[in-house]
Amino acid sequence: MNTSRPAGRTIAGLVSFALLLAACSSAAAPSTPPSAPPSANPTQPSPDAPVTAPPSDGAGQVPVDPGGKFVVPKPGQLDVHPVPADSLATRVDGSTIIVTATWTSGVEPCNVLDSIEVARGAGTYTITLREGHGPEEIACIAIAEQHKTEFEIPDVSPGTYTITDSGGLAAPIKVTVG
Repeated sequence: MNTSRPAGRTIAGLVSFALLLAACSSAAAPSTPPSAPPSANPTQPSPDAPVTAPPSDGAGQVPVDPGGKFVVPKPGQLDVHPVPADSLATRVDGSTIIVTATWTSGVEPCNVLDSIEVARGAGTYTITLREGHGPEEIACIAIAEQHKTEFEIPDVSPGTYTITDSGGLAAPIKVTVG
């Protein structure tokens, strides 16, 4: 049984492929971008100009980033799991330590803060943020947003404590009570 192809068909296939490749290569984008039209108002930059400064509130002040979307725990989520905090901050009110935790996560109802666990150790408090999702069966979009929550550790004896995150991303912080 002879399975060889005629030489003419092989050469014709190679020539067709070479022509196709050449046609695709010649359709490349122009080497220089078109120039932007000058702005109608010379004091205003062109909308196509690159951004060279942070946004302003109109009075020359740069707005302060609030540090994320504030969320509160909503117990009862499904598939609850720990999520690491990006950062921790504290303040003291009497014998209560108030902790602010910031982390990056997805959007609701796909990523919902379910609860916050606080474990006491010798001179330490370790926090664990726990997220889950709602009962809805929807397609979740892959968008990250920064979240922030605040909670209290009440009735803390006077002393210095280290607050850590069980996820290990946030830097531990020290806080002194009383």
